[in-house]
This record gives sequence, C-alpha cells and structure tokens, in this order.
Amino acid sequence: MRRIYFSAFTHFPKRRRKIHLDKDFFQKNGLLLFLAAVLLAGMVCGCLSARTADETLLHQLETLFLSDVSTRSVQPMGVTFTASMASSFLFVLAAVMMGLSAWGIALVPVIPFFRGFGLGVSSGYLYAAFGWKGVWFYLAVMLPGMLLSSVSILLSCREAMCFSLKFTSSSFSSQRERKEAPDLRLYFTRNGLSLMVSVAAALCDMIFTALFAGLFSF
Repeated sequence: MRRIYFSAFTHFPKRRRKIHLDKDFFQKNGLLLFLAAVLLAGMVCGCLSARTADETLLHQLETLFLSDVSTRSVQPMGVTFTASMASSFLFVLAAVMMGLSAWGIALVPVIPFFRGFGLGVSSGYLYAAFGWKGVWFYLAVMLPGMLLSSVSILLSCREAMCFSLKFTSSSFSSQRERKEAPDLRLYFTRNGLSLMVSVAAALCDMIFTALFAGLFSF
C-alpha cells in the first residue's frame, strides 16, 4: 500500500511538469503554429482545386509541368539553385515588407496560404494526371526543398507579424503608455537567418533534382 502511494506521489509532479511544458511550448510557438495551420489550409484548398479543375486548366498545367521537368533534367545545377532560391526569396521579401506596415499583422497570413495553395495545386495535379508515379515524383524531387523553403517563409511571416504588432502599438499608443520601439536591426537579422534556411532549401532542391529527376519520365 505504501509503495503504491509513494509511486503515485512521485509520478504526479512529473505529469504536472509535462503539462506545464506543453503549455509553454504552445504559448511560445502559438503564432508559428497558426501560420503553419494557414499553410496547411492553403494546401488542402489547392489540392481540391486541382482535383476539380476542368480539362483546359489541367492541359495548361500539364504543359507547364512537362516543360519544367524537361528543363530540370538538362539545365545546370546552379540554375536550379537560383530558381529555387528566387522563389522562396520573393515570399520572404513580401513578408518583410508587410511587417514594416501597420496592416502587416492582417495581411501576412495571406503569404503562407498562397504558398500552401501552390503546393497543394502541384501535388493534386500530379496525382490527378499521373497517379502514384506523380506522387513519388513529388515526394522524391519537389517536396524536400519545398518543405525547407516553407519553414523559411513561416519564420519570416512570424517575425513580420510580431514586428508589425510592435510597430502598430508603439505608433498609436499615447506617449505615457508608449513602449520601447521595435528593433529594426534585430528584425532584419532574424529575417537574414530565415534566408539562410532558404539557401539550405535551394541546395536541397538542387541535390534532390540531380539525384532523382532523371529517374522519372512523363
């Protein structure tokens, strides 16, 4: 009886500590999780749009996809890296610019949704047009780099929303209630780290394209 009581007494604080750590995790990363949910919602909408698209749109997507595949198989690796880097850089740049405005906190979620929509259209089209062969191509060639670049975009969007909120509160609050102005240098530094993730994503895209793109024929 004493052993059972002692065991229950010693394990209870660990359970409370675990629950407390989970709450801390969600409090610290709630905004990032929200943006990730927006990206996933965009992916779902993109998949559904691709599955319900008419034949004309599917034919246009097929033309673009086949042109991209044939180009990837023959172009230099540096071109693949540059194209991938430019794609994620545009999203990061849009997030940085929105974060410098008072409207950024409302407009920034559009960026991960649009990014997710593009990912969803790609995956939905590949499955609708080529079945499991298209799915394997998506997983082996396209997804690794897209995942890393999406992480970079989500990190930039989080920083943009936080900076926009601080900028808005410091601009419209009274002089007595005015808090410390947001640190612009820190903002650009953190977005520079996000760009480093974009560089890693472009390298990943270049490597996986070189390794696996030649194994598929459409």
